[in-house]
Amino acid sequence: MLKENFAQTGALLKINLRRDWVKLLTWFLILVGLLVGYAYKIGTLFSGEKAMATLVATLRTPAMIAIMGYIPDQPAITEAIIYSSEMVVFMSLFAGLASLLISVGATRGAEEEGLVELLRAKAVGQQAFIAAAWLENLLLNGLLFLTTGVGLQFAAMTGANAAGNWLLAALIAGSGLVFGSIGILAAQLTREGRTATSYSLAALGLAYLLRMVIDVRNHQYNWWSLLGWPEQAGVYYHNNWWPVVWQLLAIVVVLVAAMVLNAQRDLNGGLIAVRAGKTTSRFLRGPLTALIKTDQRSFWAWLIGAVVIGMMYGSIFNHISAIIAANPLMQQIVSAGRQQQAVTQLILNFMTLLSVVMAVLGTIRGQMLANHLYLDARQGYLELYFARPVSRLRVFSSYLGWAILNAWLVLAAGILGLYLGSAAVMKQPLALKYFIRIFSGYFGPVAVLVIFSALLLTWAPRWRQLGLVYTGIGFGIMYFHSLLKLPTWVMELVPYGWVRQVPVKTVSGATILSMIVISLVGLGLAYWGYRQRDQNFN
Repeated sequence: MLKENFAQTGALLKINLRRDWVKLLTWFLILVGLLVGYAYKIGTLFSGEKAMATLVATLRTPAMIAIMGYIPDQPAITEAIIYSSEMVVFMSLFAGLASLLISVGATRGAEEEGLVELLRAKAVGQQAFIAAAWLENLLLNGLLFLTTGVGLQFAAMTGANAAGNWLLAALIAGSGLVFGSIGILAAQLTREGRTATSYSLAALGLAYLLRMVIDVRNHQYNWWSLLGWPEQAGVYYHNNWWPVVWQLLAIVVVLVAAMVLNAQRDLNGGLIAVRAGKTTSRFLRGPLTALIKTDQRSFWAWLIGAVVIGMMYGSIFNHISAIIAANPLMQQIVSAGRQQQAVTQLILNFMTLLSVVMAVLGTIRGQMLANHLYLDARQGYLELYFARPVSRLRVFSSYLGWAILNAWLVLAAGILGLYLGSAAVMKQPLALKYFIRIFSGYFGPVAVLVIFSALLLTWAPRWRQLGLVYTGIGFGIMYFHSLLKLPTWVMELVPYGWVRQVPVKTVSGATILSMIVISLVGLGLAYWGYRQRDQNFN
């Protein structure tokens, strides 16, 4: 029975690796590059006691704790402890993101393409697709574990030890496997890949938000979050391996649940029933209205999620303002009349980083929607449009226009949540103009990146995922530019770097005009590329 259920798992794994090798290699290089590269560079970036003390003081502010995690109250803070405090949460988040995207694509994505139905007609076990998807994740995270562990050993950071190096590598790889297993579970609940991806991303986002709130208030309770478990390990000072055991137990529980659900559901179906729509709905008369109708669940989920994330970040602004009020030295240096100005400047500097987070959320939403032009074409949905007098321009503009509009709406929703959250907790809320600056500054880079994905989609569809990769690289550059002391030209390699001083300063008219011109040229090239292809992107 066991052999029958998992028959041909190895053959399916080979198929997955042949299909996903570019995606796997890209994620692997990004994750290892950040982990090992920063370990080698941290000693030169923050050489000297003064630089280290300044960094520790920055990392202990509520704003940085919310983003990266807490730094322990150790009498002697070493390079290794700072490294683990900065990287363990952030890299666990990225490893989880990579793994869940791969899991959903290898399970629900393959089922949508008809591959599962085709192969199940042969001697392929019912659980073989789940096993192959998980083994693909195991290969990625196993190589990540080995490469990171060896790389940290050779980095020889001050205060590092072998147990801590391998523990950190195990925690990050374990987080990847946990969320990869959650992606497999989500694929059993719904019949659509986009919904399964949304459920998985919601679980990842909820874990991060829960950890953020707990870390700011009382980090001792962050074991309630899956992304709080790596922090509980106390890498390099406690080296507690119990969180790794928790991760292994979570993987087993989630995988068993996924296999049980897979055995109970129908092929090409999900356990969450799809509500039947109206056959005569006026929202099914064209590509745009049909797209809006079929995307409505994801639409509201992304908007509400962006508002919640913004409110979570905004709710810690009062902790930032409390730094000056509770610091006697700061009160002596800054006069009473200028303390509020100092608080505002401190929060605005923090908002330059939060602005990138909101922009990335909007960009990912837009890029994922733009990619549906390819996915819907491959599944034959667009044939329903082209059987009627519907032009390619109408289909292309519907998908890309809806993608860009959604990207802007998610950006605006995140900014709105940030404003509402900060206004609810601050005695003297920030002026509305700063939040308007964020949108007016980042609407251009968001559109440019969505259009960049459309260019890849129409001219090189096999490399369409590079749009998301480029966005991730841009996020990493903007997120770590101050810690890595990156030069200005490196930040300007990504569109986010063109408006990096928002909302402290407004964006110049020349920069806005340049982004508009780039967007229009990109739109024209993308449409030209779409016209050169057949309707199914063959």
